Amino acid sequence: MAEARQLRDYVPADAPEAAMATAPRIDVGELTGGVTDHTVWSCAGNLTAVRSVRARVREFLTRAGHGEEALDDAELAVSELATNALLHSRSGQSGGVMTLFIRSDSQRLRVAVADQGDRDPADSESGHTREDGDDFGRGKFIVDSCATRSGEYWSEATHVAWFEIDDAGESAVAEPA
Repeated sequence: MAEARQLRDYVPADAPEAAMATAPRIDVGELTGGVTDHTVWSCAGNLTAVRSVRARVREFLTRAGHGEEALDDAELAVSELATNALLHSRSGQSGGVMTLFIRSDSQRLRVAVADQGDRDPADSESGHTREDGDDFGRGKFIVDSCATRSGEYWSEATHVAWFEIDDAGESAVAEPA
């Protein structure tokens, strides 16, 4: 999947250097204490990004040994977060980038999607924002129903939405009698 590779190897072929300078950043050092595995990917904010992000989450969490229910919930929740990043931030505009962070241990998984902050209003076709509640805003309910915990935070130029799912993994699932 050319549109999503490990962050250290990825530089979009058509993204201007200015866009990469504003690419979302997640402080991995704060989030990885005590985990057994973690990964970070960055991908171009285009129409194939959501499918790619879903596939990466499923692949990573399968290798980490999480149960099927946690995989399904994580895949649905990350679809919502990635879609929101594309719809509501500069990540979904030309040259945009979003970053996916996954961490996992034997009892919990955490997924975060970082985007490039609010859309440039001059380039926005739809005119809706993250705060619109009429035709938008149901994604948070979906994420909350899939996750044990969820939230979001902002930095100067980055918005990060995250969720956690408590899961004991495949090894803790009892075999049916």
